[in-house]
This record gives sequence, C-alpha cells and structure tokens, in this order.
Amino acid sequence: MKNRRRQARRGIAIIATSIMLVILVPVTGLAIDVTLLYIDKARLQGAVDGAALAGAEALSRGNDDPTQKANAAQEAANYVFLNYPTTFFFTNSITITPVSPWTSGDVIINESVANQRTVTVTAHANVPTLFMRWLNFTSTTVVAASSVTRRDVNVAMVVDRSGSLATTGSCAPLKQAAINFVGKFANGTDYIGLVTFASSTHADFPIASDFQTASTNVPTLINNIVCEGSTSSAMGLWYGYDQLVGLNEPAALNVLLFFTDGKPTGVNVNMPIANSSPCTSPHAGPPKYINGLYNTYTNVDEFFGILQPTNSGTITNSDFNVTTDGNSGAGCAFSQSWSSNVTVTSDFLGVPTHDVFGSNLNNGWLPITFNGSYIDLGNATNADNMAQNAALDAAVQIRAGATESGPLPNAGKSLSNVLIYSIGLGNAPYPLSVPLLQSISNDPSAPSPWYNSSEPAGLFVLAPTTADINAAFASIASEILRIAK
Repeated sequence: MKNRRRQARRGIAIIATSIMLVILVPVTGLAIDVTLLYIDKARLQGAVDGAALAGAEALSRGNDDPTQKANAAQEAANYVFLNYPTTFFFTNSITITPVSPWTSGDVIINESVANQRTVTVTAHANVPTLFMRWLNFTSTTVVAASSVTRRDVNVAMVVDRSGSLATTGSCAPLKQAAINFVGKFANGTDYIGLVTFASSTHADFPIASDFQTASTNVPTLINNIVCEGSTSSAMGLWYGYDQLVGLNEPAALNVLLFFTDGKPTGVNVNMPIANSSPCTSPHAGPPKYINGLYNTYTNVDEFFGILQPTNSGTITNSDFNVTTDGNSGAGCAFSQSWSSNVTVTSDFLGVPTHDVFGSNLNNGWLPITFNGSYIDLGNATNADNMAQNAALDAAVQIRAGATESGPLPNAGKSLSNVLIYSIGLGNAPYPLSVPLLQSISNDPSAPSPWYNSSEPAGLFVLAPTTADINAAFASIASEILRIAK
C-alpha cells in the first residue's frame, strides 16, 4: 500500500510540475520580454525627446519657411538614428519617416497657432521577443513620440561700438560674434533689430523678419560697424526697447540683448542754460535749454559735451560731434572750440534729474549731489554716477513695461514682459561694472535690492577677454532658444 501511495504521489508531482511550467515559463518569459521592451522604450523616448528639441532648434536654418521645415524634419530624423542604434537590445529595425509638407507622418510641424511652431516627432522600433515566441509572439513594435513648441523670437540687439573696442582689438571679434548670433535665428519667422551706440545712438536695422535677406541685411550692417566714441548706454537701451514696442508682438518671446565693454558715460538731456550765458536756444523756458548728450570721461570724473545724441547711421570722421541744437546754440562757450572748451560747464545751471526718455539720474544706485534742483556740475563724481544711474533706471522701466516718452518713434506706447540679456566684455582699459549689468538684466546674482523676483529673470554673461566674446554670444543665443521652446 505504501509503494502504491508513493507511485501515485510521483504521478501527481509530475502533473503539477508540468502544469506549473506551462504557467511559469510564459509568465517568466513575459516579465523578461517586458523588461527588455521597457528598456527599449526608455532609450527610444530619450532619442525622440532630443529629436524634437533638435528639430525645433533647426527651424532657424534657411531663409524661408519651407526650407526651415525641411531642415527641421531632417535634423529630427538624424537625431533619432544617431541616438538609438538599430541593434540596441535586440532591435532589428527602427523607422522614422518625414513626409513633406510635414503635416502628417512621423515629423509634423504645426504652424496653426500665431507666433509659434510645434515640432512633433514619432519613431518606431521593431523588437523581437525572446521567450514569448513560445506563444507565437515573435516581435513587437515600440513607439515613442514627443512634441516641442518653439515660440517666435523677437530680438533687439543693442551693441556698443565705443572706441575702447578698437583700442583692445575687440571690434572685429565682436562683429563676427554678433553675426554668428544672428545666424541662429529663423529668417522670415523671428525678428531681429540692430541698434548701435557709442556717443551717439542709431537704429541701424529697424526690427524685421528679413534680417538675413534684406537688401542691406543685419550681418552686413554689423560688419560695417566703426568702433569709436563714448558709451551712451541708457539711450541705447531705450532705442532697443522702442524696436520691440513698435513691433508689438506680446505673444512672442521679446528679448533685448545688450552688449558693452565699459561703464555708461553719457545721458541725453535738455541742459538748462544759465541766465549769465550768451547761449541762444529755440526752446523758450524758463529756463531755456539745449538738447544733447552730456558725457563724462571714462577714465576720470569730468563733465564734457554737449554732443549730438543721434547720427545718420554713417560715422564719417568722429562720433564726437558737438551739438549746437540746430545752430541755435551759437555763442555757447562749450561749442566754440572742441580742443579747449569741451569741458566748459558755465553755460548751464546743472543737469536735470531725468533724461529725455524719463530715466531717473538719481535712482539710488550711486549717490548724486545737487545744486538747487539740478545735479551739481561742480561735483565731478556726479558725471560718472548719473550715467550709471540712468542706464539702470532705463532697464528697470523697460522690464516693467513702461510707456515710452521723449524723442522715440513709438512714444506713448509700451510692451510688457521684455527680457534683458547682457554681455560684458571685461578687458577695456576702464572696465565695466559687473553688478550694474547683473542688475540691468535682472540676473538672480544681482546685488540686493536690484534683483526683482516678481519679474522674469534675465541673464548676464561676462566675456573676460576678446577670445571669449563669441562663446558669450552663443551662450545667450542658447538661453533664448531654450526658453523659446
């Protein structure tokens, strides 16, 4: 009886084991195959995510929309193949099929929403199974998709062309870096404007989408820059803002890019004429005044001027052109002789507390002393301090979406959410102020209390030497394109 029981148990064990194998092998095989498919899926998803980003970035390549879309689709496909090997974890094929005009297929570029383009990438990987073949499942297709939206970008470039750039041999490298920067944006879709400033300021290329294909395009204008003169930063910032205000595209990403290699040295003001001065002026008071750019020397605290605040866009001999306010400043001692009378201040009562655009020359960044209601011309440190104060106050107002005033084409209008990015070249003989540029940009590293956490943070990039200029411009371009997605 015992032997018979043992034999019966052995039969049951064989049957139970067989049943368990039928269940366990597929379950174990399924677990292994699913794990392998999960790994394939993760790798493919990473490749597709990167492909969508690469495609969105490639939308800047080409001078028209069809070319840009074709380049984006091809770049997306290339990125998938480069980052997902066809033999990865037993994969036997991978497919991504871009189909012109990119409204269907594996790369779709959607332009139906104003001021943005969306790149959607889908890839397919055929992966054989290892254990599930026992159940006649020989392979499966892994699919991954990703979308990236790129907002149109409007960039007002405000570029310093002062004489110190020529002194340090930085003018040519600056121009090449700026041209390279422009090449990273999409002609016909993005908008680029160019404002250059030294003593005078000029909108060389009013902001437009044909910045690469215009009869005189932005790269050509940059290449023609002559570096000489002083540093009228506040005026340059206002002219850059005016470009974005006039375009008036609040749904786009609006950026003001500010480049300089030194501290601000000039403000555009209406200088009040002293009663004792022989100056004449068409601007009846009281007091009578002459408009111009009152400057300070970079290397010493000293007032001089008044200079012409704008130019025709072509610098012929010098950017230091003394204004006579439409030839009505005859008799002013400051304008009688450039060589000996440039620092004359006796014609004027002092400097007003605001420039012609509304920038506060006494905003608390640096101290100012007064003579009556005007900034004291007898205190030479005021010359340097007022120019820095004006530049920072201009930036603060621009970031706050201030309504423009003064002699700007779009006075009375405004635009909110303008980001300011700045690049500072640090090799000038009389160097820039890093904290000032950090504060102008609302960079989180700005000193207290000048970083405003309630506004979008900008970015300041320091280029210590001439060799670093191109990398600084490239860094700003990457940041702009990153947040445009």
